[in-house]
Amino acid sequence: MESTVTSTWRVIVPVKHSARGKSRLRPPAGVQRQDLALAIALDTLQAVLDVVPASQVFVVTADPEVRLQMGEPGAVLVDDPSRGLNAAVAAGISAVAAVAPHSPAAVLLGDLPALSARELTDGLAACAATEAAIVPDHEGTGTVLFTHHDVSRLVPRFGTGSAARHARAATTLDLDLPRLRTDVDNDAALDVARGLGVGPWTRRLLDDRP
Repeated sequence: MESTVTSTWRVIVPVKHSARGKSRLRPPAGVQRQDLALAIALDTLQAVLDVVPASQVFVVTADPEVRLQMGEPGAVLVDDPSRGLNAAVAAGISAVAAVAPHSPAAVLLGDLPALSARELTDGLAACAATEAAIVPDHEGTGTVLFTHHDVSRLVPRFGTGSAARHARAATTLDLDLPRLRTDVDNDAALDVARGLGVGPWTRRLLDDRP
């Protein structure tokens, strides 16, 4: 699972406990919401591991299965303080700063089941061209990727309308990368992701489902 690609990025991926994740999704019959939330997270993380060495992937989570799956390849596991997304991201930022002060860092949402290594590579390359950058979600209002050349200067402002808040201190990149920009929070977004082609964890779960 570990990447052979050399990267200067440290990538922070916050993953909510699957028992509490994806409350707005209505999974197909026979699929548990918790299982779908876990599969989406693991597909996202696998794409990251295909691009960035595991030792530079910082997974912020309290989910035991995510910790098990990500601990094996050597990702850095950070305890989720369980005070919301911004607190989770801040914990990841602190963990990166402790081992690699002032290094380039990226925050990537953990709900991108159609994400491919190619689109993540292209997205990070585009972000590298500017000091601070954001990639909005497919609707243009949320944030899927947020980067800075100095991890200590990353200030998470996630939540409704986060793209506009992050854009006050970063360059907005309107990239033609649908796999990167399709975060899944509701049924419509899941349909879009399935049309693009989801990763193996989500695909196995949804195979032969309507």
